[in-house]
Amino acid sequence: MIPSFFSNQYGAVSFFRGTVSEALQRGSEGLGAWTQHCTATKKAGGTAKQSVGSHPKHLGMKMFDGELVFPGMILVRQRGTKFHPGENVGLGRDHTLFATNVGTVRVSTGSGPGGKERRYVNVESLPEVLSLALADARAEAPSSNSPKSIQSHQNAIVQELIKRRAQIKRAILRGSVPLEPALYFNLPTTPDGKLSWLERTRPHLDMAKIAREV
Repeated sequence: MIPSFFSNQYGAVSFFRGTVSEALQRGSEGLGAWTQHCTATKKAGGTAKQSVGSHPKHLGMKMFDGELVFPGMILVRQRGTKFHPGENVGLGRDHTLFATNVGTVRVSTGSGPGGKERRYVNVESLPEVLSLALADARAEAPSSNSPKSIQSHQNAIVQELIKRRAQIKRAILRGSVPLEPALYFNLPTTPDGKLSWLERTRPHLDMAKIAREV
């Protein structure tokens, strides 16, 4: 005779659940082992939202056509030689172009191997420096205007410009100069009596006073 708990579907389900629970509690390998399942043993990792790529390389032109540069200043950072070094420009091992003299940046085009067009970055010497070097060479030896003598005077003037720029930079750090100047110092007048390129655009500063403060 069928037990009373099998008289409906709810009684059968209850009997089945009880049997399974008892088997699991006893640790039997029968029905309990059949109902077991594997679970994950490693925590699921989330997606990284901040890994958007590599860091920027900051490539490209750093000083543009007509800007004033000093030795060591970076002109172009590039991969490969898209721009080639010209006059007064050096080439680093990572193809970085840098200035080797005081002057203004000039970008020009020229022919390369096989007639292919190339772009060159040059640093042209300042006209005031050239004219002053020529005047000094003539004053030293009126009968001789050799390029070697003019170049030596030009190098001396360039070194003086670099020295004055360093003094101004130290004055900026000390707070003697309120704003960042491109060169805040004056050059001698040109042979025709006109003011130099800097005195036309920059206020006059007493370099002797700044040197004493530094």
